[in-house]
Amino acid sequence: MTPRVLACVVAYHPDVHRLPALVTRLRPEVADVLVIDNGQSIDPNAAPWSDMAAVQWHRAPSNLGVGAALNLARQRALDGAYDFLLTFDQDSLPPAGYVAGLLDVWLRAGDAASGWAALGPAIRDEATGRPLPVRRVDPRLRLVVSADPWSVQQTVAVDHVITSGCLYPAAALSAVGPFRGGWFVDLVDTEWCWRARHLGRSVQQTGAVVLQHTIGKAGVTVLGRQVLAHTPQRIYFQVRNTLWLLRSRSVPRGWRRSLLAPLARKLLLQPLLPDQRLGRLLAAARGAVHGLLRRPAE
Repeated sequence: MTPRVLACVVAYHPDVHRLPALVTRLRPEVADVLVIDNGQSIDPNAAPWSDMAAVQWHRAPSNLGVGAALNLARQRALDGAYDFLLTFDQDSLPPAGYVAGLLDVWLRAGDAASGWAALGPAIRDEATGRPLPVRRVDPRLRLVVSADPWSVQQTVAVDHVITSGCLYPAAALSAVGPFRGGWFVDLVDTEWCWRARHLGRSVQQTGAVVLQHTIGKAGVTVLGRQVLAHTPQRIYFQVRNTLWLLRSRSVPRGWRRSLLAPLARKLLLQPLLPDQRLGRLLAAARGAVHGLLRRPAE
C-alpha cells in the first residue's frame, strides 16, 4: 500500500508564481497539501488557488515563524494518521517524481529505516548549480565537508538536513516531539535533527533525489569576506538561537567549535555592513544577552 504523505509548505508573502507552481507539482504525488500562510497574504478563493482542489489551508493572522508552523503541520500529520510529513520552503520546486523517489529510497532501506528520524535530498543551489556541501563530524571529531558523499551507498547518515524537501516519518515525529516553536526561524531544523540523534535515531540524506533550492546570494564584502545582509530581526534570531543551541545537551561532539566560529563572524561583521549599522549592532547584542541569560524557548 502506498504510504500516505502530508506535504506542508510554510509561506510568508511568497512569490505569486513560485508557490502555486510548488503546490501544483506536489498535489498529484501526495495524499494532501497543507499551506500555512503566515500573515494571510494569500486569498484561497482567488485564482489560481480557487481552481485547486484538495489543498488545506491554515491562515495565520501574523507570522508564526517556521518552528510554530512546522508544529501545526506535525500535529495535523499525527492527528490525520499520515505515514509521513514532507516539508517545504516556499522557494523550492522539486522535480516531477520527487516524492516517489524519496519513498522508494525509504522502502528499499527496509528494516534499517525504522530507526530513521528524517530523510533529506541532495541540495543543489538553484543560482549556481552547485551542490550544497554535506558537513559531518567524523570519529575524530573533525568537521568533514563533502559535496558528494553518496558515491558508494544510496544514503548516508548526516548530522542534520534542511527543512525544505525533508521527509519525516510519523513515528519519529511522535517520539522526538515538537519543533522549537519559540525559536521562530533559525536552526529549528538543526535542533530537531540533533535532538533526534541524541535520542538514538539517525538522520539520512540521499543522492538519489536532488532538490533545486534557493540557498542565498552573497551580500556585501566586509574585511575580505562575503556577508549576507540580513535584517536586524533575523540577526537577533541567528545569534540568540545559536547560543541556545550551544546550551543543549543534544549538540553532537565536535560541532560546538563549528557553531562558535560563524557566530563570532556574525557579531563582528554584521554591524560593519553599510546600512542599519546601529540596528544590526543592537540586534546582535540583544540576541547575545537573551541567548546567554534567558531559558531556551520550547
